[in-house]
Amino acid sequence: MATILSRSTRSSLRYVERGVWLQAARRYSLNGAFCKKLLQKLPSQPERFQHNARQFNRPNYFRRFQSSESGSFPGPKIYNYDDIKKLSLNPDDDKILVDVREPAELEQGFIPTAINIPYKSAPHALSLSEEAFEEQFGFQKPGKEKELIFYCLGGVRCNYAQELAGHFGYDKRGSYPGSWEDWVQREISRK
Repeated sequence: MATILSRSTRSSLRYVERGVWLQAARRYSLNGAFCKKLLQKLPSQPERFQHNARQFNRPNYFRRFQSSESGSFPGPKIYNYDDIKKLSLNPDDDKILVDVREPAELEQGFIPTAINIPYKSAPHALSLSEEAFEEQFGFQKPGKEKELIFYCLGGVRCNYAQELAGHFGYDKRGSYPGSWEDWVQREISRK
């Protein structure tokens, strides 16, 4: 299997072998059936394309290869500070606030009522069985009928986490792009 291209060729036009596409798809935890469909749509010969490494190394890059048969994922609902503040003061049983930062980052604090499912160290958490999830995290796995609202430190990981949740069957997803940094800044200014 080929490896991701060297730094010197990342920003220029380049040839990409099927193995690189599959490797990148697996890197972003796309399911096996989706990887197979992706490979069927790719040419058997290397394909020349005009995308820089940053675009290529993102999960949403693969969305353009997704057909209606494999299902499409509705976009997340975007939340702002006021929405999250209301949710933290008056929890809703149908909405779960998910902090995707690593446990060490939680020492800075967290938004009240949020659960922690780290994106980097446990990207497959939402694909685990209910028993395995509860054993690993110590709380019940969120049901797919609930809306998961993701936040992180600065708004990048939460976007990837909500996309990944869509791949695992969570259609009701939200994102707080301001994330922890916005929360802290606004909480300080309110005092």
